[in-house]
Parts: sequence; C-alpha cells; structure tokens
Amino acid sequence: MKLNPTQLALLGLLVLGSSLSGQITRSTSSGSHKDPYTPVGGISVTPTVVQPGVRPKMVWRIEYPEAVADLSEIDPNGTLTPKQRVDLKIRVMGVALQAGSTQLPAALWVRVGATSEWELVFYGRENDVKPDEIIFEKRDVVPGTPIDFSARGQSASGSWYNTHSTAGSDLSVIGMVSGDKVPDYAPAYEQGRIESFMTQFLDEENHVVLGPRDIIHTFELGSSNPGDWWFDMQDIVCMTTLSQPRSNNENRTRLELRGSSSSQTGSSATVDDKGKIHRGRRDESGR
Repeated sequence: MKLNPTQLALLGLLVLGSSLSGQITRSTSSGSHKDPYTPVGGISVTPTVVQPGVRPKMVWRIEYPEAVADLSEIDPNGTLTPKQRVDLKIRVMGVALQAGSTQLPAALWVRVGATSEWELVFYGRENDVKPDEIIFEKRDVVPGTPIDFSARGQSASGSWYNTHSTAGSDLSVIGMVSGDKVPDYAPAYEQGRIESFMTQFLDEENHVVLGPRDIIHTFELGSSNPGDWWFDMQDIVCMTTLSQPRSNNENRTRLELRGSSSSQTGSSATVDDKGKIHRGRRDESGR
C-alpha cells in the first residue's frame, strides 16, 4: 500500500511515541549513551498538523557514541593519553600465571599522570579474579594526562619476576582496541593456546572484539623473550572503559580504589607477598 505524505508523517510520529508536538523525540530520556553503546537520536516533523496536499518536512537526527579514538590516543607501548576529559574504569578479566599446576599470583598497578605514584589495584591468582568488579576508577582525567599500566608476577618461591610496563618499550605488554590483530610475536594465539577468559575478546582470526570505548591490556610476566614457547601474553589481562564525564562543573578528581571485599583483600589474607607490595609503589625500591 502506498502512503500519502500525511500518512507517512503520522506513521513516523506514532512509531517514535511522539505527541505531535513537532519537537525532537529522543530514544532515551536523557539523550546520553549507556551500555551497550547504541546510537541515540530523534525526529522532528513540521508542520505538526498536515493538510491534504501539503508535503511535511521530517528531520532525523542520530548521535553515534564516540569511540576510543575520539577520546584518547594509544601509543605503541599501550599508554593511554586522553584527548578530552574522560572518566575511566578498570577491570581485571583474567590471570593465567602458574608453575605446573600451581597457580601463581600477579599484581597490577595503574598510574594516572607521568609524575604520579603507581597505585596497586590488584594482587591475586586466577581464582581471585572477578571480571565484573571495577577495581579502579578515576574521574575527570584532563586531556594530555598519560595513563600507564604495570604488572609483575610472583614465583612459587616468593621471588618476583621482572616488571613490565606501558611506560617503556616492552614487548611483554600489549594495548589493543576493537579490530586490532594480536601481534605475531604472541604465538599462543596463533597456536590455539588461548585462555578461556580471552576467547570472548577474539574472533576466529584473532582480531580483538571489544566495545567502542574499551581498551584491553595483556601481559606476559614470566618471560621477556617472545621466542620462548611459554610467552603467551595472557598472564594477566585488564580492560579499561572510557566515558565522557556527565558534568564538568563538579570537582570529581578524586581517586576511588574499590575492593574492600574484593580479590585484593582476599588475596592479602591468604597470600604472603613478602612485604614487597606497597600501595603506590611497584616494589620496595620504587622500581
């Protein structure tokens, strides 16, 4: 059935739940993007009452969510540098560090600002990971502030492996966004030795599949040599989600380190870290 202009205008307004006001009707009440990252927008129609023979003017407006590239730069080492004010949330998605069948603990630090102290945000084994838990949150990070990640693993004897960080040139840490290909020097991905927690983030060709504002960092903590067969870049994996601050008028530069009942506290109660881990420092010497 062919619809005349009047019928088309009325149909468009009915679909969007409009009250024939001629105003833009948004798909969400606030117009802000929420998870999942879907477009929002609306439609306006003039005139609001269409007479026979009159051609209405219908205007669609769609706002697509900004992606990582719009919000932040990511250098080859994995350092994030916001282009505009952002909020960030970090989760640990998996730990796969072990000696034989013995699970080993890994520690993760975050630094927001090149001259800021490192903040310990996670210390634990595979069973301590809670992927849905936000372990670190920072709001209103100003443009140009480098955000770095650092991790190291602990051996069965209690000694520490080397630290690997985005703050330097290190092949043992990778920062990736959706669509990126896992580098060829991480052979475990090419040979199918992929940890179960990583499968949700990869397609059949080992391209990363993430939300538009997500960044994933993967670490190899047992070796600095990509030629080693155990060099699998999956010893600890974290995901950062960026968002735009809801209000720039609030003083929200406080740092929230959550997890009073999380893996950090639970691990500290059962794992002897030999006193090497101090919040804000990577080891006793600060290295």
